[in-house]
Amino acid sequence: MSLPTLEDYRGILFIGDPHVAAYPPGHRIDDYRGAVLRKLAFCLEESRKRQLLPVILGDLFHVPRDNPNSLLVELMELFRPVRPWVLVGNHDKHEARLTRDVSLAVLDAAQVIVLLDRPAPAASLQCGPTRVLLGASPDWTDIPAAVDPCGHDLVVWVTHHNVSFPDYDAGRIALREIPGVDLVVNGHIHTPKPPQRRGGTLWVNPGSLTRITRSAVTRAVRPAAALWTPEMPEPVRLEVPHASFDEVFSPLDEALATAEETPDASRFIRGLENLALRKTTEGVGLRAFLQANLDPQDPVTPIIWNLYEEVMDRVAKA
Repeated sequence: MSLPTLEDYRGILFIGDPHVAAYPPGHRIDDYRGAVLRKLAFCLEESRKRQLLPVILGDLFHVPRDNPNSLLVELMELFRPVRPWVLVGNHDKHEARLTRDVSLAVLDAAQVIVLLDRPAPAASLQCGPTRVLLGASPDWTDIPAAVDPCGHDLVVWVTHHNVSFPDYDAGRIALREIPGVDLVVNGHIHTPKPPQRRGGTLWVNPGSLTRITRSAVTRAVRPAAALWTPEMPEPVRLEVPHASFDEVFSPLDEALATAEETPDASRFIRGLENLALRKTTEGVGLRAFLQANLDPQDPVTPIIWNLYEEVMDRVAKA
């Protein structure tokens, strides 16, 4: 197994889903674009000062395509000195596929990120006297049943999956021991979860770098990255500077205060009704709404996209 060897790092800084976007998603009312870029800048500066490899746990982008060129340029300028490693998340893909026309592919082509786009060992880190094998399972790929450490002292694996952490009803992948893997760090689930040990494998979910959903659960969330070095029994929180809940969201009413993080069908319909008030002839708002709310793993999603394309084709010919 021939892997790149990285020798200038003391550990890893895991950065949960940033969801970079040019316009405020969900119920955000602040300068969301500026806020998320400042958070990323903070994380990258901390990783530089502490000699940590920055690893983004998926969903770098909130929508996969049609992000403004100015936003991509800002990210290129931010990433170029550090070149973070970026796991592919579901929001980074168009219609559940990583294609050359998505924004993540642009950053990869510009060589300002190291893209983790396949399920496999990715790099060998020499952290002082400790050799660490870093592996990855991007969105909608298999998490290995076992891993051969290949002479490494520790194995760290990053994932972007619906893992069954406590109090996460959408979990589909059971927590389990993965022989050969010491630490699994998961993205995708926005709410931080307590570490869970299964045999020799510790599972960690640090949560998203940004808050998208306005809910009672989100009110209690304090965005943070996860800092890890081989000497640590588990990653530690590195809180990221952020505004208060009330500064970034409109007031939380009683109905939303008890809502789950995952929107149900009725909330999806209400979102469409709200979108109808802000519709555009090009369907840009609808496209962004569908990208943000459809689950790429749901078999109904391709059908909805086909209907969208059919409608927009008819509009274009009208």
